[in-house]
Amino acid sequence: MAEGDRPKALFPAPPPFYSHFTTAKLTHLRDLRRQDPNLDILSLPTELRYLIPPPPLQTSTFNAFGTSRSLDAPPQTLASLEVEQLYPDHASIALNPQAHLISLARTQLTVFLTLIGSLSQNPAEGWEQETKELDEITMNMLSLVNGYRPHQGRETLILQMEERIERLKAEMQAIRLARGRVEEVVGELRSGGAREDLPESAERSDANDEMARRKAKQRAAWSALNAVTAGNSG
Repeated sequence: MAEGDRPKALFPAPPPFYSHFTTAKLTHLRDLRRQDPNLDILSLPTELRYLIPPPPLQTSTFNAFGTSRSLDAPPQTLASLEVEQLYPDHASIALNPQAHLISLARTQLTVFLTLIGSLSQNPAEGWEQETKELDEITMNMLSLVNGYRPHQGRETLILQMEERIERLKAEMQAIRLARGRVEEVVGELRSGGAREDLPESAERSDANDEMARRKAKQRAAWSALNAVTAGNSG
């Protein structure tokens, strides 16, 4: 197969240094750090340096894809981006943006179809206005989604807490049921182990039969107790 005929991968290959992350090398690095807690990274071989993550940021400014960014920078808004807001400015919209998102999505589709029609008629011109409108609509949709995220996070946390409470209630109910069953089994053990006062002659004559019956009751009680505990653990 020629070089140009080879099929292209859907995703780029991982960075080449991923092959250094092996169990043997991680164990070797752990041993070196155990021997010297103040290990100098520059003294390590190159393949071991990849295994050490970079230190955390000391400042709030960092570079990402060639652009300087700051963690202290305020979140961008449509006004700061000089984009026209296409939905009403009301606090209730942040809690229920679905209707406006659907409306903007339909408008986006309409503008996109208009753009396709304009390009089919005049590919060199007639696309700037529609492209600008698509950008504005997309930025407005992102603004609505970002404004909904705090409410979404709170509702997700509430749902998780409610599920945990229901799970704990179910576990407590199962413990109560198991406790009742264990108390019944213990009661059977006590009643089965109690022996009546018999004359000395009768005890001597029926000693073997009484012992056999007692052991049979105890085995049955212990079998029931094991069944209850096994069912509770399952």
